[in-house]
Amino acid sequence: MKAQAYYLRFQGGLRALPQAPAILGHLFWWYRYAYGKEALEELLEGFQSKGLPFRISSAFPRGWLPRPRVRPLQVEETKLRKELKGLRLLSFETFERVAEKGEEALLEAPEVTGKLKPPGPRRLRRVRVGIDRGTGGARKGILFTQELLYPEGEYALYMVGEPPFDLAEGLRFVGEMGFLGLATVGIGVFRLVGQEEVELPEAREPTGYASLAPGPLEEALYYELEPYWGRLGGGYVGAKPFKKSYLRTREGSVYRRDPGPVLLELTPDPPPEPRVKVYEVLQVFPLGVRV
Repeated sequence: MKAQAYYLRFQGGLRALPQAPAILGHLFWWYRYAYGKEALEELLEGFQSKGLPFRISSAFPRGWLPRPRVRPLQVEETKLRKELKGLRLLSFETFERVAEKGEEALLEAPEVTGKLKPPGPRRLRRVRVGIDRGTGGARKGILFTQELLYPEGEYALYMVGEPPFDLAEGLRFVGEMGFLGLATVGIGVFRLVGQEEVELPEAREPTGYASLAPGPLEEALYYELEPYWGRLGGGYVGAKPFKKSYLRTREGSVYRRDPGPVLLELTPDPPPEPRVKVYEVLQVFPLGVRV
């Protein structure tokens, strides 16, 4: 599959690695700031009536993709079973072999034999000082720690279709403002360092699809679930913090058919403003696999 790749380099720590629904939420807030509330409402109404004209993936280390959750391989050897259980990322080459031949292809994959190690962010604790909201200064005797992720190298997110806005411009804005907030203390800040068209690996004659983004349960065949409690962002920071919770599949889950994008209505009770609706876009980014 041909896709447009956007390469990101993080400047510090992150609360969590960027996932597609959260990235889209940040982009919609940028669109509202740049073009106004009415323009965003018109954009969302178009998605409801005509569907989402583009798809984006979650962000992965450049050259790596999530392991497709095809039919699991039964392994008796304890060490090998543990290696397979902990394997989350595959190189493009290994992903293509697994998409074509199933998990049997992992038995000789360099990620399993120890010749190639999937990259991952470092986890570090950062000590911070509590702030006195009255004075704006440090609050005496208040210290707390945050566990943050520190990604190294470039991360890539992928896009197919035709977005109704300049995706690169939106990503630059999100990178300056900080993904998931706290940019004022250096958290979540990234730079867009490049973009290009790439060929993403997939099976030649697919009978299913592995997703590069969290997706709905509809049409899911082999999947891993995660509960999600999204926080309100943008202009609603400081209001009731959480959207309604829901279940979704994790990246790498396999679908029998592409269920298409879903616009979830997750307005908390009470809403952040009267007559306001809170939405989240859940969409599969489908790469063909043989099931």
